[in-house]
Amino acid sequence: MRSTIHQPSPDVSLSDVLEGWVDAGLISPEQSRAIRRHEAEGHAAGSPVARATTPEAGPSLVVEALGYLGGVVMLVGTGILVGMYWADLSVPLRLVLIGATALCLVGAGFAVPDRLGDAAGRLRSVLWAAGVAATAGFLGVFSAEVLDRYDEHALVVIGPCTALVAGILWWLRPTWLQQLALFVPLMLSATGIGMELTSTSSSWGGAAMWAVAVAWAALSWTGRLEPRTSGVAMGVLGAVLGAMTIASDVGIALGLATAVAAVVAALWDRSLPWLGVAAIALLWTMPRAAGAWFPGALSAALTLIVTGGALVGAAVWVARHQGGQPPS
Repeated sequence: MRSTIHQPSPDVSLSDVLEGWVDAGLISPEQSRAIRRHEAEGHAAGSPVARATTPEAGPSLVVEALGYLGGVVMLVGTGILVGMYWADLSVPLRLVLIGATALCLVGAGFAVPDRLGDAAGRLRSVLWAAGVAATAGFLGVFSAEVLDRYDEHALVVIGPCTALVAGILWWLRPTWLQQLALFVPLMLSATGIGMELTSTSSSWGGAAMWAVAVAWAALSWTGRLEPRTSGVAMGVLGAVLGAMTIASDVGIALGLATAVAAVVAALWDRSLPWLGVAAIALLWTMPRAAGAWFPGALSAALTLIVTGGALVGAAVWVARHQGGQPPS
């Protein structure tokens, strides 16, 4: 008696396969989300699903390389053209050129065939991220030349509208690059709104940036903003940057508390990438805190030595315990 094993078709996405398994009762919705998160973080190169759906790498890599090379050549040519004639172009023509560029980049991302496998995903992510950047450029020209809004007043227009486009593209393909393309305009939006409601000399712009970044990290931690690893990392770094723009002891305390919380999260999750991000956060915040609260070269040096020693110990602990389940 022969048994037939049905391999997934190369044209069927992982989401379709998982939805079918959930509908059939083979896995739970929680398990489906865990698999999606695992695949999105790039750990599935040797998994059965990846082996079954990954085509030959040769043609895919050639297409991917040609796509990147073509994009770079287009950017160089556009830069030369802009440098030569930008001042002579009318505002409507400037908007048409930038808008057409954004549409072409996003459309090219949609046109990349899925049969190219992982290369298609990477190329699509790059094209969409470039399309989001072009969208921000379009909105910048529109805000300055049409709406006559500059500086933080322009951020209120550029940030939310760019985030809307980036959010749609992230929803279609939740990769770390689409995350970054969404995270940056959200941070700009928070800064612009904070300054718009108060003043450019206040610290509310930095406080708003810190709050948005912390919320982003929390949502990523719970798995609602995938990929989880890159999402938490972006949130931590964004929160520290926001705290550093607050010119008071409150900003120092917020930055230091954020860095320490990042270390705790890395140890709890036994994640070396998060521990690396926490180390960067501490390197940004500790010198400022030492200089403000413990003046003097000796105290600053001792603070950095103690911090570095603690980070080395944490790295060794995570390395020794990596692979186990986090504490419940």
